[in-house]
Amino acid sequence: MVATSNLALVGETSGVGPSRIDALDGLRAVAVTAVVLFHLDLAWMPGGFLGVSLFFTLSGFLITRLLVAETARDGRVALRVFWARRLRRLSPAALVVLAVVAIASLWGVFEGARLRGDLGASLGYVANWRFATAESTYAELFTSTPSPVIHFWSLAIEEQFYLLFPLVFLVLSRRRALLLPGLVVLAGVSVVASFLTDSRNLGYYGTHVRAAELLIGCVLAVVVTRRATTSSSSRTSTVTSIAGVGAFGALVLAMVLVSASDAWLYRGGLAAVGVGSAMVIHAASGTGPLAWVFSRRPLVMVGRASYSIYLVHWPLIVVMSPDRMGFDGWSLDVVRIAASVSLGFVSHLMIENPVRTRRVLKRTTIAGAALIASMVSVATLTALVDAPRSVVLAGLDAPEEVVDFATTNPDTAGNVTTTMAAPLPRVLVIGSQLRAGVDLSRSAVNADIVDRSTPGCPFRLASVSDCSAVVDPLTLASTEAPDVIIIGVGAIERRVVRERVAANEPTTTVDPAVAEILEAGIVVDEMLEPFVDMPVIVVDYGASDGFRGALEDFDLRSDSTVVVVGGNPERLGATIDEILSDARANLARVMVIGDSSSFGVAQALHNVAADRFEVVWAGGRNCPLVEVERIQWWPDMDFDMNYCPTFDTVWRDMIAEFEPHLVLEIASVPEQAAQRYPGDPNWYTIGDEEFLVRHELVMSSLMAAIDDAGATLVMFDSPYIHGGALGGATFADEARVDAWNALMESWILRWPEIRRLGWSAIVSAAESTPGELRADGVHMEQSVLDRIVAESVVPRLREVLTEREMSPTAAP
Repeated sequence: MVATSNLALVGETSGVGPSRIDALDGLRAVAVTAVVLFHLDLAWMPGGFLGVSLFFTLSGFLITRLLVAETARDGRVALRVFWARRLRRLSPAALVVLAVVAIASLWGVFEGARLRGDLGASLGYVANWRFATAESTYAELFTSTPSPVIHFWSLAIEEQFYLLFPLVFLVLSRRRALLLPGLVVLAGVSVVASFLTDSRNLGYYGTHVRAAELLIGCVLAVVVTRRATTSSSSRTSTVTSIAGVGAFGALVLAMVLVSASDAWLYRGGLAAVGVGSAMVIHAASGTGPLAWVFSRRPLVMVGRASYSIYLVHWPLIVVMSPDRMGFDGWSLDVVRIAASVSLGFVSHLMIENPVRTRRVLKRTTIAGAALIASMVSVATLTALVDAPRSVVLAGLDAPEEVVDFATTNPDTAGNVTTTMAAPLPRVLVIGSQLRAGVDLSRSAVNADIVDRSTPGCPFRLASVSDCSAVVDPLTLASTEAPDVIIIGVGAIERRVVRERVAANEPTTTVDPAVAEILEAGIVVDEMLEPFVDMPVIVVDYGASDGFRGALEDFDLRSDSTVVVVGGNPERLGATIDEILSDARANLARVMVIGDSSSFGVAQALHNVAADRFEVVWAGGRNCPLVEVERIQWWPDMDFDMNYCPTFDTVWRDMIAEFEPHLVLEIASVPEQAAQRYPGDPNWYTIGDEEFLVRHELVMSSLMAAIDDAGATLVMFDSPYIHGGALGGATFADEARVDAWNALMESWILRWPEIRRLGWSAIVSAAESTPGELRADGVHMEQSVLDRIVAESVVPRLREVLTEREMSPTAAP
């Protein structure tokens, strides 16, 4: 999550608006410094993103102050002039940055599946809504290069504010008494919206939520302006100064302590920060200590260039990566800061100021034409940026619910909690009778019907010359991979029997009627023997005769063949349902628990071995075995894990109801990360006693439930994490990986019935270089994982079933 913004200046054109307040420029310098430090991912500045709240509130204050002054002086607000000043102030430098990023992207400096769209949204000042409604934010965060223009989200909110707020101001200011309460009500509505917004992305990027911070600044401007008409006592000024110093101290403390994942921020917390920012702004606008400190020349200079510094700093941080620069740590941070400030001042002096002060593009028509031409040019460059196919790595699209792959498949559109219908069972129709397909279509079976029947051609009996081009039914059965095969037979197969009896009649003394019965048996065996291991329904549209008797005799001798009489769609549908139900009952039931990697393996098992395993996934993204409140990856990045399934909430009942043959436990990242437990503010890692005690309790309960179900627990060990976005995380430390694997080994010693699957060795053997197949250091593409699971995991699981003397048809 990226938090930044820089805002409008007052007094930017001679003779317009109130005088400039140097201290507020110095306050901008403090805010942009916090934002830059936050983007450098410094552990001691996890709340630097709160600088955006200060920027928003300052923007609301200054713009409202400008509008109030203009109304008082001229009796109206010149909207066209107001919007033209905003465009002159913000557009030139922004367009240059977007053009440079687009050109650099054409040269491969920046990349990403969403980059073209990010550039377009930034150009149109709707970037905040693009990032707020991104469907695969979790996957994109760890599998793509960071967007070099994600910081344009705050500029989008500002431009939307600049477009709409003057209209709101005009309506409310028609009656002086309505202006202040109207702004307070609008701010309150925005705060209420934050409580009604469930999505964390919308809560952070949404204009409807962040408007509160802007409107708080607007309220402050109206209050201050009205009080300016009356004399204020020195006591009031002293209180304002003290309150401002306290609020500034609290704001700095929040920047040091608060994390972007703290839930309270999105439940009115950001608005509360806006109130604190308003207190600081009020004090800095006066004559107290804050005004003196923020009026120092270096701060003022940085503050006046803060917009350009902001625009260039994030693309520079992205492009100056440790891999590209060849070094890291504080030295790289210093280089990034120096480059950002230097280029920021260059942009401020050579692009911003000349356009803003009309040293160039003096005439409005010329400036407008230049703006349109620039936007068209940037749009053209954006259209040329490559948009490679976005690949969501296996497991990152896992839904927040249990998935039974036999009946449902996860909706892989992103971070979702719904399911969609699984692929329909496939029914292959072959044989000489077109009526078999008709009966099937009239039955109640909901299936994917592949009708390859061949009317006029006896089934697998080469006696008609016109049927020589018919595709071999065995080939069809192999290529179509049906769940059920329907073979329609009738009069033409009986004719073949009679023809063969007639041909043999001169050389045999057997009674013709008996000979026909014997030949019918031979013909039926010839037709059906190759399908003896496949689920087959023979639909007979002939008479009840010797041929029918031969079919029924084959039915008695075969466990996989059923004969039904044609012309009865209901009976045919019921038979298909019985076969499908029996097939599901014969599968080995596999329950998979663990983190996102476990979902990828569960999906792979279903993809490559649905004919052997019925798979249910009961894990969660980033979810460990034990109940946790939060999981921490980096000191400034932790996640709310209240959606995770646990033994008490899900697994105990599921084991009892699903009665699995195998339970697969696959977890690495959350077990190697720091964990925080409900009711305990401390963080624990794998070496801590509290970590071990909680895991021992869950393992004891889990093993008891698995033993009661007669199942076998299979534990996947954890491979080392190499490279990718996750390679530098704390949980990727090899000592933590070793410690987690050692803990699992201790459980295997304690419960010998546990089976160990050497997942780390399997992954290592599949990669020619460490991490080659794992784009983020942990997850593979699903197609790659499918292949590895088919080659190495499925055989091992079948061995486990055999070791336990548990065939797929056995009950636990």
